[in-house]
Amino acid sequence: MSSAQARTRRDIVVFTLHKSASMFIHRQCELLCGLAGIAYHSPNVAGSGLDARRLLTDREVWSRHHGCFAPVRFFVEIPRLESYEVILHLRDPRDVLVSMFYSYCYIHQGEIAPNTGYRRAAAERGIDTFVLDQATTGGLNYPGDYGTGGHVQDLVGPLPERYRAYIDRLLSKPNVTLVRYERMVADYRGWLQDFIRPFHLDEPQQVIEELVAQAPALFPKRSFDAVHHVRHVTPGDYKSKLRPATIARLDEIFSDVLDALGYPKHPG
Repeated sequence: MSSAQARTRRDIVVFTLHKSASMFIHRQCELLCGLAGIAYHSPNVAGSGLDARRLLTDREVWSRHHGCFAPVRFFVEIPRLESYEVILHLRDPRDVLVSMFYSYCYIHQGEIAPNTGYRRAAAERGIDTFVLDQATTGGLNYPGDYGTGGHVQDLVGPLPERYRAYIDRLLSKPNVTLVRYERMVADYRGWLQDFIRPFHLDEPQQVIEELVAQAPALFPKRSFDAVHHVRHVTPGDYKSKLRPATIARLDEIFSDVLDALGYPKHPG
């Protein structure tokens, strides 16, 4: 990349949500920033100081740093957001909630070991109770975070509000590229072609071919988590995990979100 390109390149921010392959997004962005020769700023980089609460409350962070910010798991009112190239990576909220349950109870590390204490109690209450609570109160009855975003729930609200912030504030903007988790899993090449565009790589097609060649290792066929609870990366996992009445209630809660993003509802 030339010095002229470096001066004219716009900053990039990648918005997503918990349980939407955000760690995979982190690794992709770290790699692409290296190839593009731009600085990478991430809450997932050790020692960065860019935790979620700071990104949400410290507006000066955005003026002091330039390059790519990713993954940002909540909408942030970034100063001069219209000057950024924005990538918005979203997943069906019903699958997000199912993944949150397994993360909260069994998988994510934290102050309480998986499948013990209040995390075991949550598992015993069941996935349907968990997802409905997360969709209504934001998980106020579930201590800790463990991959749900509960540590900043006071700033971002429950999951439907997080989606609506993205839809209302970003979806129709000309500087926003919408990409979907579902396409990433089913058509990684097509997803990647859209995802890398804001990085303005010198040889994007070569990068795409190299990354697609690594796809089998990027998307391992997982059927079970560490404690043998079935967990899938493929879309639609909620259909086999949740009761029909729970799915119907989630369709009501997320009705406007599902319509805006083109996810199907289920007949009552």
